[in-house]
Amino acid sequence: MVRKIRIGTRGSALARWQTEQVAQRLQSCWPDLIVEVIPIVTRGDRERHRPLPDIGGKGLFTAELEAALRHREIDIAVHSLKDLPTAQPEALTIGAVLARDDPHDVLISRHGCPLDALPPRPAIGTSSTRRAAQVRLARPDAVVLPLRGNVDTRVRKALDPEGPYDAVILARAGVARLGLETHVTQVLPFSVMLPAPGQGAIAVQCRADDDAILELLVPLDDPDTRAAVTAERAFLQGLGGGCAQPIAALAEQVNGRLRLQGLFITPEGHPIRVQGEAPPQEAAALGHRLANMVREHLHNAQSRASSTPSAQRTARPRVLILRAEEQAEALAQAVREAGMEPVIYPTIRILPPERWEPLDTALYRLAEGAYDWLVLTSANGVRYVWERLEALGLSVPDTVQVAVIGPATARALAAKGHVPTVMPETYVAEALADALGDVAGQRILLARADRARPTLREQLTARGAQVDEVTAYRTVIAPPATPPPPVEVIAFTSPSTVEGFVRALGQRHLPPATRVVCIGPITARAARAAGLPVHAEADEYTISGLMAAIRSVVGTP
Repeated sequence: MVRKIRIGTRGSALARWQTEQVAQRLQSCWPDLIVEVIPIVTRGDRERHRPLPDIGGKGLFTAELEAALRHREIDIAVHSLKDLPTAQPEALTIGAVLARDDPHDVLISRHGCPLDALPPRPAIGTSSTRRAAQVRLARPDAVVLPLRGNVDTRVRKALDPEGPYDAVILARAGVARLGLETHVTQVLPFSVMLPAPGQGAIAVQCRADDDAILELLVPLDDPDTRAAVTAERAFLQGLGGGCAQPIAALAEQVNGRLRLQGLFITPEGHPIRVQGEAPPQEAAALGHRLANMVREHLHNAQSRASSTPSAQRTARPRVLILRAEEQAEALAQAVREAGMEPVIYPTIRILPPERWEPLDTALYRLAEGAYDWLVLTSANGVRYVWERLEALGLSVPDTVQVAVIGPATARALAAKGHVPTVMPETYVAEALADALGDVAGQRILLARADRARPTLREQLTARGAQVDEVTAYRTVIAPPATPPPPVEVIAFTSPSTVEGFVRALGQRHLPPATRVVCIGPITARAARAAGLPVHAEADEYTISGLMAAIRSVVGTP
């Protein structure tokens, strides 16, 4: 019998409240159990001043907690279920879903009036693309402004008579849990604001092989809530969505059956509403079935639009984006600006290392001046290296020179207050090795992905450098459960996205009319090795270069 359990939680008031609920229920079921609460700061907590879609999607509030679980620093992690990515990381599982609180959204306004009675062109605060898209349906004149911060902070901003917001939209469950319901102006009906999948539910995550902890969690699990959120999250997963796409869903038990409503809002602002029902034990299949209905609707609309010569001239080519969910939006925005339609279908996930110790040891040595160079080969590398530096209270000495592989990595580095010493003209490992020049006797820390090619390390070592290569982050192949949707263009940005797409494609064949575009020669080589045709390859290995290649295959100037 487990005598003590360590619970990981974010430090916000709402997260603490939710964790306390889990702790109380555990101790009620197991009176002899000792509970220890361990606060953990997530990236979403640190970067409170940027809109969520700008810094990533699902995982911003969960990745550090999941890493602590894998490293056995905690036994369970408590999450708002809507924050959890639909694909569970390897070796982790949702051990319990507590009975759900009210999933409605609410409006809080300093004017004290409901949404339809707000002044003309009301400024509505939210950083949720789902809420923003539905607000525009209900109030086309609304101006949506970004809103970040904890629940109590956002309520305070909503009520500020001198503030920029006429109203803000929040989840009712979070407002109620903190005792702030007296400030609610309007509970928004589901016909106006369908909730996020999993909204109002608390999830307890643990290691999948920890049978003792799983047994402790059994009494906390609510079967009706689990069935409902399973259907909602399957709908979200089936559309490849995160917080970067306006997707909403709500499942409810009706006469012993599960009834699911789903909503997808297109980039043009057109709502696609679907619904269906099934026995609770078929919750996941129900969600995927409704996601396929949305995809079919989108495909049929595109087919109808292209059925006439004039429509063919104006139809927007669809571009399949396979990058990790939190990185997809930059490419999606470039696709929109080019007059095309992005279809986000993430086939990989970017995760912290399995163990922090190797990276931490290297960073301590870096801070002590043990290296001449820090070499970074991606913006993800910059992100995770600097997150660990900040967590450890370290910094990069002025004596250390930094080399990066390309402009995206350089921009990420500049955001951390550093200018790279070296960046090659061609953004591949071989060119970076050449750009570093004579490195004989130089001490180099190479921080990169677990799946990176060995080329850079091998070339630098061959030139006489002392190279310590450490994993700064992992790239996990994790495609959606549903097949890739029909599109005109597939944009591959790495060999990993190729692998994820091929896994999702399975035994199906790529439609002959689909064009394959790759960001560079390494990715193109991976695509050809997988049996895929490559119709265009970027001359410059950046998003801009990729977009030029995409335009070349669709005939867009």
